[in-house]
Amino acid sequence: MSARYSFRTRWSVDASPERCWQELVAVAMGRSDGWWRSLRVTAPATRVEPGAEIGARVRAPFGYSLRFVLRVTAVDKGRAIDAVSLGDLEGRGRVEIQPRGSGSELRFEWDVTARRRWMIAAGPVLRPVFALGHRIVMRAGERGLRRAVRGAPSGARKPANPGA
Repeated sequence: MSARYSFRTRWSVDASPERCWQELVAVAMGRSDGWWRSLRVTAPATRVEPGAEIGARVRAPFGYSLRFVLRVTAVDKGRAIDAVSLGDLEGRGRVEIQPRGSGSELRFEWDVTARRRWMIAAGPVLRPVFALGHRIVMRAGERGLRRAVRGAPSGARKPANPGA
């Protein structure tokens, strides 16, 4: 069985695409209040533009973490970001924001290959667990974004490295 994974996730958020975009950019730049608890930005981008790199760690709900760097390949400001992933997960990803009713729909696409040896070896047995972990992390992100857009704007949040 392959160590390749293809994930498609949709979020529905009661906020404008502009507000959702603001929150996603704040995460990439290390300026969010941590609303996506499973995702930790370890090396924030200074700008979200092609060539920018974002170091990240995702803590899965089953006790393991994945570390990777997202290299932005394309940006349609306010609408979409494309990136390649390097590290524990290698491949490509895209997030797209569309207006939907009075709110927004965010669509995430990830086509990645696991590079950690234990994940490759355990993949034939644990593949459903890895997929479930992805769904749990993404659901938590959706809930976190819903809370964040009801709170203070991103610019009012604490910096990524207080006291630095």
